[in-house]
Amino acid sequence: MQMYLRPGNLFKEFIVKSKEADVSDIGLPVAKYKDTGILVNGVLAEVSTDDREKTKHMWDQDQHSLTHTIVSWTGPEAKKGDVLSMGSRYFLILAIDDAGSLGVATIYYAEERNDLR
Repeated sequence: MQMYLRPGNLFKEFIVKSKEADVSDIGLPVAKYKDTGILVNGVLAEVSTDDREKTKHMWDQDQHSLTHTIVSWTGPEAKKGDVLSMGSRYFLILAIDDAGSLGVATIYYAEERNDLR
């Protein structure tokens, strides 16, 4: 049996960015995402309607903005509210599932955003 892998379906490298509050020059609060230096390797997949229905209980609401899952073979390196960036694409982490609570695999539930830099 042969396995077929399309280019682009392989592991990708994401940079973890954490939210930091700051004050602008005129005294207004500003939130920025700063690079933490942590890298997460994982497989990026778009979610289907079926996946959205299965994870609806995580948000306690009927509609939510889940667009992608990122599966990593390591323990959780990022936390809810962090951003995983890959080139010009940014994914806001909505929830994290430490599969089996063993620290050997993590599923990041994320929303792709284009307003986070």
